[in-house]
Amino acid sequence: MATRTLPHSAKALYKQLDNELRLSTHKGLIKTLGRQYTDASQFFLELVVNSWMWGEATRVEVRIPEDLDQVEYEEWGKGMDLEGLEEFLTKGKTTESGFSQKYKRPIRESYGLGSLGWLSLGRELEIQVHKGHFDRTILLTEKLIDRYWDTVDQSTWRPIRVVKAPMNHDGLRLTIRSLTKKITPGDVRGALLAKANFLNLQGYGPFEVYVNGERVKPEDLRGATIAPVNLVTEYGKITGEVVILPISRAHAGVAGAGINVQQRHVTCLQNQLFGLDQVRMHGLGRIQGWVNADFLRRLPGGNEFERDTPHWRAFEKSMRGFMRNRVYKFLRQRASTKELSTIRVLNREIAERLRRSLRRNLNIPVIPVATKTTHSEKTVSRHGAKVAGRKRTLERENKEKPRKPTRSMVRLGGQLLAFDVIHAGDRGQAYVETDKNGVRTIYVNMDHPMWEIEGKMTPTKLRYCIRQILERSIAEEIIPTTPSTPEEAFTVLDSLYNDALA
Repeated sequence: MATRTLPHSAKALYKQLDNELRLSTHKGLIKTLGRQYTDASQFFLELVVNSWMWGEATRVEVRIPEDLDQVEYEEWGKGMDLEGLEEFLTKGKTTESGFSQKYKRPIRESYGLGSLGWLSLGRELEIQVHKGHFDRTILLTEKLIDRYWDTVDQSTWRPIRVVKAPMNHDGLRLTIRSLTKKITPGDVRGALLAKANFLNLQGYGPFEVYVNGERVKPEDLRGATIAPVNLVTEYGKITGEVVILPISRAHAGVAGAGINVQQRHVTCLQNQLFGLDQVRMHGLGRIQGWVNADFLRRLPGGNEFERDTPHWRAFEKSMRGFMRNRVYKFLRQRASTKELSTIRVLNREIAERLRRSLRRNLNIPVIPVATKTTHSEKTVSRHGAKVAGRKRTLERENKEKPRKPTRSMVRLGGQLLAFDVIHAGDRGQAYVETDKNGVRTIYVNMDHPMWEIEGKMTPTKLRYCIRQILERSIAEEIIPTTPSTPEEAFTVLDSLYNDALA
């Protein structure tokens, strides 16, 4: 029996400029705003939100193959015709807020900029839409934007039309190729579980999300601590939940961490820490979650609120109080014993190497300084030894107290060189702070992008920390050496650094 030859294969047989789609979007807008997503998982979160809100989807699938340099996103929803596709691709066009037609899902005012996020993930985007008898596939690439831009009118452009087999359901399929960022199924699942609160909303129609064939369900967030948010202000209620992830699933830094601020259950502002990013502490990367405040006023575009209003000030004051009294307290009490122990070991190794190097290069006595035990720790230890029957009570009280400090000190004659390794948000690679006793401490920031590179292996992490501490010590004149020229300062730093690593 002869095999029927399909007129078109699943891959494109030919490509040509799509003359029916001439879209009004300025070239600079695409290239600038297309890279706004520093965390690739946030882009998928935005896609899922749009599918729930605009596409009235009942099902979404994210496929991240291990052996292919591409990711796929497919939506089962109302689909798009030619006019809908044109609106989807046109950026900078205001869309009014309201409710979806079928499931009455809340829709936010938008300029349609979220779909540009593919430029931060890959270099090629293939879009296929289907609605009824209409099916079309188009191709966008970075090179295409430059090559086929209208030479006269820089605000209009045409995509390339690709011939492919039609989809078998109404909806949307996106394929991003030539990836420039690494994304894992766990990253996408974690972002959706912590921040896609509509997965658990009732009364807005059916909606299921799958990542590599496995359904994302709110009950899968095992091991996390959930702090419900239920605050009342003079302008309205703030509801939501803050998720504190277990140590094994926490971010290495604060990128991608934080709370999404929603209005009518639609995300308008992402990754907010409400003051905790200015606090010196461990575990900020564990914070995820969402809050909903319908009384806030949005700026045009939907991705920011009017902050110079009493509504925002009341909201921010309430959230800062909640984060300080609930989240900050929890993180201080339950800081990772493993992480803090690792930092203490690292600090002891750094201190020993610095003492050896400073002895060789400076003509002053260099001695270690023992960290003092607090009065509360002594009290717990003494009573625990005397009264065996209160062991469980005392263990519980001890857990509620802050962990022992990780800071290390070295005495340089009559001066102290103190340092520590901490999470410090956007404070830079290293910085100096003075405590109430007048001790100036150098802090190496684990949230800086360079830590992601240097901190993966112990040898490079050790070298990186020593370099940052020595550079700050000389710049802030903590080490008693006064080089008169930049060349002399570099020579002193180089000698100290080489002797510390010898």
